[in-house]
Amino acid sequence: MIRFALAAALTSAVAINLSGCDRPAPVPSDSASPSDAALESMAASVGSSVGAVVDGPSPAPTPTADIRTPGVPSVSRDAGEVLAAWRKAVEARDWATARAYWGDHGARSGLSEKAFAAKWSTLLDPKVTIDRGEQEGAAGSLYYTAPVRIIDGSRILRGEIVLRRVNDVDGATDEQLRWHIDSTTLEP
Repeated sequence: MIRFALAAALTSAVAINLSGCDRPAPVPSDSASPSDAALESMAASVGSSVGAVVDGPSPAPTPTADIRTPGVPSVSRDAGEVLAAWRKAVEARDWATARAYWGDHGARSGLSEKAFAAKWSTLLDPKVTIDRGEQEGAAGSLYYTAPVRIIDGSRILRGEIVLRRVNDVDGATDEQLRWHIDSTTLEP
């Protein structure tokens, strides 16, 4: 039932999106049912403007942190979303993006892109868990500290990650206003 509702919603969305075009809207075929992976891919490409009718509770909204360009960190004002996007970069072993979460687009990590990648690439199949953190303010800045665990095969890394951003101070740059990694006790 959920697949049918999702397929119907996606077909409607495509028809609506194509209504201004000279092409006719696609008609679903009863003989060829799209796979679950194809449906998920289509749903992701349509975006959040389409609401699918499903049985049961509504799925959680997709955080804005998921919508990012590789190598470019999330600029969300929600520290949890930023950490979730950082987690995805680490789990994907996308070291350029993971480094870019540090201040000054990675320069504050203290490592060049190449050195950062060499250090973190010792993680072969990382699975990252980030527990709820605590936010506090000090001298015009906000800090968010969260416990992090990375499981990589039989190896377990535990530590904390501290995000920082300027607290909406007049004249602050976009870079100062975005949540970025200020420090971490994680050592891969």
